[in-house]
Amino acid sequence: MAKQTFSVKAVDQDNKNVLVDETMTTLQNGFFEIWLPRNRRIMVSIRQGDLAAKGEIETFPDGKTCVTTFQLK
Repeated sequence: MAKQTFSVKAVDQDNKNVLVDETMTTLQNGFFEIWLPRNRRIMVSIRQGDLAAKGEIETFPDGKTCVTTFQLK
């Protein structure tokens, strides 16, 4: 989904601080990048029209730095 616009929200699950709440456009490869603080559990929500995806990302030392499992449904 190259060059598509999505609403992206990221919320720290420990203190409920909103880290990201903005509209983002995917890169040519269909991915987008967000920088998140270390050592956190973060709920990420992605929405485009009626389609949405939601999941938790962990940014601990053993956490994944590239997440490709979110699917809009």
